[in-house]
Amino acid sequence: MPQDEPEFGEPEFLGWLLLKRLKEQSDDQISRSKFLKLCCIADRRLINVHGYEVGLPRYWYMYGELASEHEFSERFYNAPLAIGWDGQQYIPKELQVDDFDVSEEGLEFIPNAVDWTVRKFGRQNVEKIKQHQYEEYAENEFIRQYSELRWLLSTIDLGKQERLPNYGTSGESNEEYLRRQLDEMMAAYPDDEERYEDMKTLYLRWDDTVRLMVDQSVEYSRIAEFLDEFIQTLSKVVLRFAYNQNISDERLMDWEEDAAEEQAEFTTHLKNVRTELLRGRSRSTELDRVSDAYSQSIEEQIEQLLAQE
Repeated sequence: MPQDEPEFGEPEFLGWLLLKRLKEQSDDQISRSKFLKLCCIADRRLINVHGYEVGLPRYWYMYGELASEHEFSERFYNAPLAIGWDGQQYIPKELQVDDFDVSEEGLEFIPNAVDWTVRKFGRQNVEKIKQHQYEEYAENEFIRQYSELRWLLSTIDLGKQERLPNYGTSGESNEEYLRRQLDEMMAAYPDDEERYEDMKTLYLRWDDTVRLMVDQSVEYSRIAEFLDEFIQTLSKVVLRFAYNQNISDERLMDWEEDAAEEQAEFTTHLKNVRTELLRGRSRSTELDRVSDAYSQSIEEQIEQLLAQE
C-alpha cells in the first residue's frame, strides 16, 4: 500500500519547528504577532546565510514584517484564546518530521535558522522584535523614520506629558523635537514610487494635522494613536503591496478591495480630526501666523499634486 504524501511543505515545517523550539525554550504563551514575525526573521536567516528559500509568504505591515498565515496551511498548530491577555496563543501540534515534505538541504538549514532565531529573539517581547525588523530590514528611510517616532512615543508614559528622551539638540523642547522628526519624515517620503505618490496628498494632510496637535499640546498618547492610524492606512494601501513575497494573486485582489475602503475611511476620519482641531485652536496672533503659513505651504503642495493627476 503506497505511503500517504506529506500534508505540509517547507513553510509549514519552518513554522511548526519554530513553535516547537519556542515551547522548549520557555512555557510562556506565544502570541500571533511574535510567531508571525519570528517566522520572517528565520526565513531571512535562511536566505541570507544559507542561500535557501522555502517560499514563506510574508509582507511588510505597520512596524515590521509578518508571515501571511492565510497563505500556508494552519493545521500544524492550535490557536486557543490566551490566558491573561486578549488574543490567541499559538501551540504546535504533535506531528513528526515525516509529516512535512522537506528536502535534505531543508532538513539541515531550516533547523539551523530556527535555532538561531529562537536563541536570539525567543525571550524578547514583540516591541523589541519590531525594533530589530525596522532597523535591519526596512525597505526605505521613510519606514525607519516613522518607526523611530513610534518607538520614541512608546518609551514614555503616554498618560503623562513627560519630556521626550531627545536624541538631538541640547535643550530642544518636546514640540521642537517632534516638529523636527516630522520634517525628517517628510524629507524621506518616497514619492517617486507610484503607490506612495497616490498617498502623498493624504500624507500631507495628516502631517499638517499632527503639527496642529503639537501646536495645541495634544497629549502624546493621541499623537501616537494618530500615527498608528495613518501607518495602518499606509500599510493597507502601499506597504503590503510594495514589499511582499509569495503572496497569491487571490490574496492581492482581496487586499486591493480592502485598500480602497481603508483609504476612503481614513480620509473621512482625518477630515473630522482636522475640523475638531481647527475649531479648538488657540487664536493667539503668533500661533495663527505660524500655523497658517505652514498650512498654506501644504495646500500649495496638495494643489500641485492634484494638478498633476
